[in-house]
Amino acid sequence: MAMNTSLYFFQGNLQHEYAGSNSQLLEGPVVKEELISLLGYLKLCMYFSKKPYKVFMEFGGYDESDVLIKKSKARLMKPSFTVVRDRSAKCFLLFIRGAISVKDRLTAATGAEVPFHHVVTQDGHVSKLVLGHAHCGMVVAARWIANQAIPCLNEAVAQFPDYGVKIIGHSMGAGIAAILAYILRENEKLSSSTCLAFGPAACMTWDLAESGKDFITTIVNRNDLVPSFGKVSAAKLRTEVMASSWVHDLREQIQQTRFLGFVNRSVSFIRSHVPFVSDPRSKVVDVDMLVPNSSEADQVKPSSNSDAVVKKRHAIACWSCVAAHKHSIDSAKHGTHDITNQTDVNVKAEKTDIETAQLVSISMEELDLQESDNDDDTDRGENEPALNETDEDQAVELLETLTDNPHEPSSSSSQSQDPPQLYPPGRIMHMVGLPSSSEPNSTSEQGEEVVALYETPRHLYSKIRLARSMIREHYMPKYIRTMELLIDKLVAEEEDGIDDDHRLGSL
Repeated sequence: MAMNTSLYFFQGNLQHEYAGSNSQLLEGPVVKEELISLLGYLKLCMYFSKKPYKVFMEFGGYDESDVLIKKSKARLMKPSFTVVRDRSAKCFLLFIRGAISVKDRLTAATGAEVPFHHVVTQDGHVSKLVLGHAHCGMVVAARWIANQAIPCLNEAVAQFPDYGVKIIGHSMGAGIAAILAYILRENEKLSSSTCLAFGPAACMTWDLAESGKDFITTIVNRNDLVPSFGKVSAAKLRTEVMASSWVHDLREQIQQTRFLGFVNRSVSFIRSHVPFVSDPRSKVVDVDMLVPNSSEADQVKPSSNSDAVVKKRHAIACWSCVAAHKHSIDSAKHGTHDITNQTDVNVKAEKTDIETAQLVSISMEELDLQESDNDDDTDRGENEPALNETDEDQAVELLETLTDNPHEPSSSSSQSQDPPQLYPPGRIMHMVGLPSSSEPNSTSEQGEEVVALYETPRHLYSKIRLARSMIREHYMPKYIRTMELLIDKLVAEEEDGIDDDHRLGSL
């Protein structure tokens, strides 16, 4: 797998996992009517979250007397919400806005797990206690809303006893709405409260989420990332990335970069110490560069100082293919016979029309780049390659840390408990997009995507499934579009069923 290939291609399209044998296909007139109702509530939620409040009221057909509470400005751990009376549905609707402002996002980012317990009451007595953990920021926000809304809702329900209470939210607002539903149901007058959660964040542990199936409905759109996103699922994704071939390719890339950088630094080092190598325009080697001056040669003993020169340059062996007019320089070779034998320099004549070509053989095992001569090369930019080498070493160390640390937990991490896995709440209805060949009884053309609705098991949301559209499909307009496609499909199937009944009746 190439370095620039995302894990999305490694995982593949995983939409079919939501339509597996453990999922239940939802279809028929009852499901269609439920979807139509859900679509209306989702549009109201979008207008409250995205539009001015007056536009929201006009769209819902509300007047000032229908508004019980209005909190338009969000603060940290205090999201924007409103409570309105819906006369057509005979219900008090509590809308909670999702993460739009910076303070909303800070509330969502407060993702520590805190203990959260739900007391189930029946006939005024405690029948069950559900223990678990929930998202810290959402729990704080839900308790704040409860303190604001419970007194008002108690009075409203006492005045209109045939009205119910429905809490609606999207994204972070959906997670807060689900937790708030648990809190309100512990109040005797509000024990029938229900919740509609569109694309909720993973906000509570398994037992709590399962206990809300009777009064919380979660709707998920296709590849929406948010219902599966949490600390534990992110850690699982990280492990999957590290286990894939991607990390192997990354390691090879770093090693190759280090090798090429080492070669470049070595060539620069040689050019700084061998003059004729540093000037590629010279076509003939100046023998004086290889032979000390005659005055100096008379004073220096070849047996001693020549050995010193060779020991200093023992790691470098240079061959130079030099252009000349087909004549040898045997005289230079005879005059420097002792030195050339010790430094392994052979000069040969080549064709006159070829430019200078240099072949440098480096003994990397013995080359010492930390010689004191490097001090003379500071003006030539030698410090920059050294810095790059340091960066490469840090990259390798980081890669080793990412891959090795999970197998070597520290004493402090071993003593602390692993964070609990959080899940989306309640009953989960997932709108799945599948190829037409995967959908039973499909009349669509081959290759066209078909949307179907499934009730999915909770364990599917313990893992992050990457897709190109995993962020885009979280937004409310995408939810609305998918729900409209589903409703159109169910309406068409219902009409086809009626036509088939008429044909059978005529026969």
